[in-house]
Amino acid sequence: MPNNQDFSELKNIKTIKISPLGWTNPITIEYGIGYPEYHEGPFYYWRIEGTEHTFIIPVSRLDFLSSGDYGIHFTEALRCFKADYLEWKKENFSAPWMREYERQFSKFIQD
Repeated sequence: MPNNQDFSELKNIKTIKISPLGWTNPITIEYGIGYPEYHEGPFYYWRIEGTEHTFIIPVSRLDFLSSGDYGIHFTEALRCFKADYLEWKKENFSAPWMREYERQFSKFIQD
């Protein structure tokens, strides 16, 4: 289900351009650090510019997975997300939460 984060609550917001396969490219990723109440430590909140859905990952995990090149992680995460999105499309976005993803991402994902 879509998760929305108010980016005005985040610290150190940055952007990066990436070009994942099967997406309208380039895509600008916005990301910043936040501290959720239910977890210890800082998390990165990130989204595609122009959408509200926010992905979340612990800062230490992102550093480990990407070796400091965050574009690698964002590209891989969007590859996996696209596969899920195309499955939901086969189901004609049957659930309300699927239709919310369709609304936000249809202009970015290519079949």
